[in-house]
Amino acid sequence: MKEKDFQRTFNHWVKEVYKKTAAFELKYTKTDSLPFSVVAGHQEDALMQVKHGVFVFKIPDMGYQNPYDCFCLSYQKAFIVIKYLSFFCLIDIDVWVEEQKISYRKSLTSKRAREIAYLIVDN
Repeated sequence: MKEKDFQRTFNHWVKEVYKKTAAFELKYTKTDSLPFSVVAGHQEDALMQVKHGVFVFKIPDMGYQNPYDCFCLSYQKAFIVIKYLSFFCLIDIDVWVEEQKISYRKSLTSKRAREIAYLIVDN
């Protein structure tokens, strides 16, 4: 499985199972850990805006048939979604940021992810 495959699977899961408004940044790993550095600063900032303020985004016109021009998310849930080998999990953006600060590691293990996750979906 590649990240693009997981994106398809995750989109289906959100539509059919989760069914709530939220912002998601998806990450995929083929190992038992994910480096904190794979989430870029601007991605963390945007998720924090969604959760704690107002985030407006203009969908780029790239020649595709877009559903609409822009959207606004305010005071909604925001997650880092990590696909490990045997499960994926949703980690609240505040928890993710705090975990980076307190962790002695430079990565998040699957074991620790299970401990701090908002939601875990086993394969």
